[in-house]
Amino acid sequence: MCKQTIFFGGSIRTMVDNNTAEAILVADGLIKAVGSLSACQAQATSDAKLIDLDGQCMLPGFIDVHTHPMMLGMTNIWADLSWPGVSSMDQLVEALKKEAEKTPADMPICGFGFDWRRMEDKRMPNSRDLDQVAKDRPVHIMHASGHYNVVNSYYLDTLGITADTPNPEGGVVGRYEDGTPNGQLQDAACDLLTGPRGVKVYNHGPNLHMPDPMDRLLEYVRVGQMDFLKAGITTVMDAQVTKREARAYLEARDRGLLKVRVVMAYLSNLLDHMEELGLESPLGDQKVSAGPLKLYADGSLTAGSAYFDEPYASDPTYYGYTYHKPEELKELIVRAHEMGIQTVTHAQGAAAIQIVLDAVQEGQARVPNEDIRHRIDHCGLPTEEQVAVIKKLRIWPVPQPQQVYHYGEGVVNAVGEKGKDYSPYGWFLKNGVPIVLSSDTPVVRANPLDAAFAAMTRRTASGATLGNEHRISLEEALKGYTLTAAAAIHKEKDLGSLEVGKQADMVILENDPLNVEIDALPEIKVKETWIAGEQVYAAE
Repeated sequence: MCKQTIFFGGSIRTMVDNNTAEAILVADGLIKAVGSLSACQAQATSDAKLIDLDGQCMLPGFIDVHTHPMMLGMTNIWADLSWPGVSSMDQLVEALKKEAEKTPADMPICGFGFDWRRMEDKRMPNSRDLDQVAKDRPVHIMHASGHYNVVNSYYLDTLGITADTPNPEGGVVGRYEDGTPNGQLQDAACDLLTGPRGVKVYNHGPNLHMPDPMDRLLEYVRVGQMDFLKAGITTVMDAQVTKREARAYLEARDRGLLKVRVVMAYLSNLLDHMEELGLESPLGDQKVSAGPLKLYADGSLTAGSAYFDEPYASDPTYYGYTYHKPEELKELIVRAHEMGIQTVTHAQGAAAIQIVLDAVQEGQARVPNEDIRHRIDHCGLPTEEQVAVIKKLRIWPVPQPQQVYHYGEGVVNAVGEKGKDYSPYGWFLKNGVPIVLSSDTPVVRANPLDAAFAAMTRRTASGATLGNEHRISLEEALKGYTLTAAAAIHKEKDLGSLEVGKQADMVILENDPLNVEIDALPEIKVKETWIAGEQVYAAE
């Protein structure tokens, strides 16, 4: 006999039709009925369990289509260097000294989340700063974007990084005035951190793939997924998967450790292997599945390496840079398109975005595919004219509105007045482009209600407002984290709304977001998270 549960007695938001229901019936992990309580009871078995929501609100489980779950688990274990807890170089050094006291002697002292633009010193840390923490063991810190790492002198020596180490394509080895390395490793130079036997991604992205044994990788999965479940997130897309992550997710699934659903976006350096194996269509199960191909066009807006065709306001000689030569990136995207593989390309600056637009246009000219749903993730500062092309090419932009709150003013200071159009949802709406919200966690903490608030208000951390015309409604924001998010990973037939036949993934909130004042939205607590009809999180 199948296990059945009826939920009733609260606000049930389905994300379809009139967006409300009195009750839903769940059977064997799927939604069997949606409607009135009496209709659900009529279809249920006599021993169906009744759960009274007691005035709380049920929504479909949130779907975050741009995350780094294992990086999240890894950095959750590291020292927290984020602002405002760390707002000066002295505080950064002190936080790492405290971390050193509890870090085993055979392990590096690590920290994550610093943002030099918000620190009093207004400069990037270097090896001399980290030498104050330790001179006889590795010290390693990572910028909030994940695109910038800094190590101490001991670690530079251990890694063999010298004045003769060249800048790799798509990356920079920072140097002091005399040419010796200063500990700063940016974008593709992060490959140097993983050692001779570690994962190498070359100029295909920043290397987030530190060499760790399987037990530690499983701990990263366990720790990282708890952040999602506490936020009501039931499905995530890992936006940068190599063999390290794929093996860990499959092992976690097989051991019964994996709760959240994971869609894996394989990094573009694996495209040759995918082609050789004939991996031209999605595969996997409801727990772990292979999804799109992830590519990088340029660096990070928050770390200052996004690519533009005009110089930064903060430095008239600097334009940012790309990971690939334009023709190389274009070839990768076109090849994936011809194989029928959806692409997800990190592109922030308008010049980088244009390379992606040109590639998709060529791919569609060669092999028309109206529903491949190529994505430009972040899509930080396209021009208004480019957004019209995005619509024409049926591209899905996937920004992260919380980054406007945390980093928007720093972006304006770096790139000038055009920075107010950071994550231009208003232009997307105007052109009929899909509205998708995501987090890029751990760059910011995954919290769909915080993201909705940020997208609705366009407020920054200091209380300023950035680009009023790009505000969206709460209804648009909630769909952008549920039904439209599901469509961004080709999962709308199974996920994203409370409809008959779909997976019974739900989040229960203490209040209905549509019935509170806007400033109260981020304060709404997640009470329970359900996946496939099973409760996987309950607030204490």
